[in-house]
Amino acid sequence: MTGEDPQDFTCEHCQSSVRLEVSESVQQRSVVDRCVLCCKDLFFVQKDFNRKLGCAIVLLGAVASVYTYGASLLLAAAVDWFLYYRLPEVTICYFCNSVYRGYTPNPKHKGYDLNIGELVES
Repeated sequence: MTGEDPQDFTCEHCQSSVRLEVSESVQQRSVVDRCVLCCKDLFFVQKDFNRKLGCAIVLLGAVASVYTYGASLLLAAAVDWFLYYRLPEVTICYFCNSVYRGYTPNPKHKGYDLNIGELVES
């Protein structure tokens, strides 16, 4: 969205025009309180980490544990711990899965709640 009018945005993937509804909180305080795409206000937070890479680290540690007598599992756990505390959190919309990076954390947003996720999907 850099350099563009926040109301008129072109999708990077499909090149279609998207109308964004940017709230005052996002514009002035950089705090996400309403989704700019779907205008809903239910969000969860999670670490900004590629799940496929995480699974690959665990799988590599498990496969190598046969040859390292389990030491590679400790290494995989150490890498996981390091990444968990090092990586920032992102805010994600329950409804449209929009990801918000680099915004001030909103204390109202907690980790993923399966009950809310199931309600939204149904």
